[in-house]
Amino acid sequence: MRHRVALTLALLGLPLAAQDINGGLQTGLSLPVGDLKDKSGLGTNQFFGAHVGGHLDFNLTSHHQIRGQLTYHSLPGSGWGGFVDNQNDYKVLQVGADWVYNFQSPNQGWYTIAGASINSIKDDWEFTNGAGFRVSGSASQSGKLGIRGGGGYTFNRNFSLEGTLNQVFVDKNGSDGFGFDTATWAQVSAVFRFGR
Repeated sequence: MRHRVALTLALLGLPLAAQDINGGLQTGLSLPVGDLKDKSGLGTNQFFGAHVGGHLDFNLTSHHQIRGQLTYHSLPGSGWGGFVDNQNDYKVLQVGADWVYNFQSPNQGWYTIAGASINSIKDDWEFTNGAGFRVSGSASQSGKLGIRGGGGYTFNRNFSLEGTLNQVFVDKNGSDGFGFDTATWAQVSAVFRFGR
């Protein structure tokens, strides 16, 4: 039985071993848009956030890649002002797979991205009224489906710049509801690749 399992694993590993695989890191800005930024008392009321992550690229052909990615986004909030002031700091852990199409080659030129992700989102909030009464707490949602798309430019086999638009479908109502249906942000990344 052990020999069959070992043989099966070896045979399944052959196609992956034959692939041109590289990995890397990405970091840059996460810019909330729509309700995630603008919804009064619920959004970030802030233009900038940041992200850091890692990825594995499986080069299927000279034009087609599958990319597995894991990214952490921090979207800090700013108070809304007024007698009642809310501040919302959102954090997103995203794991997903992207289809990447290279117009020239994986080592240089323009490319497009289309993908799906599973997301865990947390809102650390703080409520303050004009009398100085302050309450804080958090709400979180896990396993939320997201989609993303965008493009980039590869300068050489080790470095690219890319931009994507991420949209995650969240629960609007309930004890852990965020008060809106979708969390949307633009992501601008410097992508560093390692490997062959």
